[in-house]
Amino acid sequence: MSRPVTISDDTILEAARELFTEKGPRATTAEIAARAGVSEGILFKRFGSKAALHKAAMSSRDVAGWIRRETRAQGPLRTEADFARFIRWQAHVLRDVVPLVMVAWSSRSHADELPADLTGSKPAPLTSILTLAQMLQEQMDAGYLAPRNAEAVARIVIGSIWYFVFLRVVFNKARGGIDEDTFVEELAGVVFRDVDPARHSSRF
Repeated sequence: MSRPVTISDDTILEAARELFTEKGPRATTAEIAARAGVSEGILFKRFGSKAALHKAAMSSRDVAGWIRRETRAQGPLRTEADFARFIRWQAHVLRDVVPLVMVAWSSRSHADELPADLTGSKPAPLTSILTLAQMLQEQMDAGYLAPRNAEAVARIVIGSIWYFVFLRVVFNKARGGIDEDTFVEELAGVVFRDVDPARHSSRF
């Protein structure tokens, strides 16, 4: 009788790296297990959690590359509808990111340790902000948006979405405050009114 084939940790990590690169945090453990050729139970037995698997598979460079690529794919941002689309996309992504960050944060070995995605010169949250800021600055320079401090606008947008999603995760949808459609519509309206070139040109 032949011995069962043992799938190595490296094979699992490669499958995880491929899927996290393709889908970001939306990649599921079931998808990773299927690509690696193991059961989901084996995956959890070896790595413990999706957060631990993500940490083992993805370097900060891998994560930053995915963020830049996927964020830029949401452009250009020129209209209120564009901002609403971006905000909805970012909220969708963060629904998977926030729990991972919470697990990683609570799993630190000591108080001064940072999760892997928060280390390095450009950790994941800062990469997200700076990528959005670059996109906004490009549209400002081209005249599609009114001149503003692009990084400040990006921080307002990303920070608002993070906090909205965090409350939804912690308190669940029923107790998390306003619904997503209202949040997206209001945030997009507030932000776009500040960068709408038509509104600013009409002042003069």
